[in-house]
Amino acid sequence: MNTLPAASPAASRVEVSSSIWLLRVGAMMLTVIIFLIDWLSSLDVAIAVLYVAVILLCADVFSRKSVAAVSTGCGLLTLMAFLLSHGTEWLVPPFARCLVSLCAIAITAFLALKNMASRDALQAQIHLLHRSEAFLAGAQRLSLTGSIGLKMPSAHMYWSDEARRIFQFDESLQPTLEYMMSRTHPDDIEDLKSLIEQAYARHANMEAEFRLLMPDGSCKSVRMLAQQVQDACGGCEYIGALMDVTAAKNAEEALHRSQSQLAHVTRVTTLGEMAASIAHEVNQPLSAVTTNAEAGLRWLNREVPNLGEVRSAIERIKSEAHRASEVIRRIRTLSRKTDPQHVQIDLHDVLHESVELVRREVIRHRVSLVLCPVDEPVWVKGDRVQLQQVIINLLINAMQAMSGMHGKERALSVQLSKGEGGEVTLCLQDNGPGISAQNLPNLFNPFFTTKPEGMGMGLSICRSIIDAHGGRIWAESELGHGASLNFSLPTCEPVLS
Repeated sequence: MNTLPAASPAASRVEVSSSIWLLRVGAMMLTVIIFLIDWLSSLDVAIAVLYVAVILLCADVFSRKSVAAVSTGCGLLTLMAFLLSHGTEWLVPPFARCLVSLCAIAITAFLALKNMASRDALQAQIHLLHRSEAFLAGAQRLSLTGSIGLKMPSAHMYWSDEARRIFQFDESLQPTLEYMMSRTHPDDIEDLKSLIEQAYARHANMEAEFRLLMPDGSCKSVRMLAQQVQDACGGCEYIGALMDVTAAKNAEEALHRSQSQLAHVTRVTTLGEMAASIAHEVNQPLSAVTTNAEAGLRWLNREVPNLGEVRSAIERIKSEAHRASEVIRRIRTLSRKTDPQHVQIDLHDVLHESVELVRREVIRHRVSLVLCPVDEPVWVKGDRVQLQQVIINLLINAMQAMSGMHGKERALSVQLSKGEGGEVTLCLQDNGPGISAQNLPNLFNPFFTTKPEGMGMGLSICRSIIDAHGGRIWAESELGHGASLNFSLPTCEPVLS
């Protein structure tokens, strides 16, 4: 079946122009005919009143100035026809009919001009409305934000074009809350339903972030913000915005992966710097194992084996082997690449394990380490490996800061304390040269370092880790009087098993 092609915009404009031209010619011909009839006819009627039709016809094809000119011309033609037909006889019935015609022309012209002014103002408002709609649609496309409306309890919905695009709904489909739920990820449907029900019951605003499962199997992350208002009938309606935050979520996850990888590289680098200390820590228990094993063999090789001494040697071997195993376990834990696991841990234990790992570095740098822990467990929620990384990094930085000191005791104080605001604070105070006021604000910025061989990432990673744990990290120093590196974390109540 053949179909006629749609008319092009250019053809439509030609047709409109032709219609306007015909109306203008018709108005001119009608004016001439009315003038001739009014002049030459002997009918006792107000023929000039027919000029009203000319004015009304011109109102659709001329501008307001032209209509005013046409109205004036119709009035002059009325007077001219009267003078040509009746001369100067002013007090005769034809003159009365002339006055009636002039009044009709004037009133019609006034109303026509007023109507045209209102029509022009309405068209200007419509143009501005269309312009605003175009701007809004463009802004929504650029920002990936659609607008929605939800009437409760009928669940009738309004969707903008961008909201339809986010959900991939056809233009012919009238979206409903049911269709919206059909696009929602199965794991998020119940939470979204519960949120909408609770918001409606409490007359509260809605704020939710959920995933969409598209027909092609891909996932989108969207954020919905809606405010409750009353419609014209006093009913409940939610008006809000729907944002496609998939790209932001993907970027956030990529950033998180990059930070985790960088933190892992930094841990491995730190272990590399501590290689000599680690070798010493492992070699000490291994040497003790060898010594005790030889001693035990000697006690066994006697004519009368001394089983008590052999038992003691085996006990010492067991203890030293456990000590070496613990050192290796801590090193493997730090070097292992795993995702952060925020669980309840005792920061007191984390501090002791960290100090034990750098014990050899403390001796090598000839630092007097004073540990001032609290007497009871300090429970926080966090990742043990990451918090160990922070403490070890701060300890090593403090020792390196004092490495250039000569003729003065190198002292490092580590104090763990509980605050009244539900926070626990770890303070590392050294008596080194301190940090200048110029460098202090930039200390935790990426790639900022005062060491010739430093990368400037250690303290930046420490800040990222502490921020991810809901805490804060800061430094205090007075040049020439040492520095204090501190971080605080929120405490949590221990879980009773």
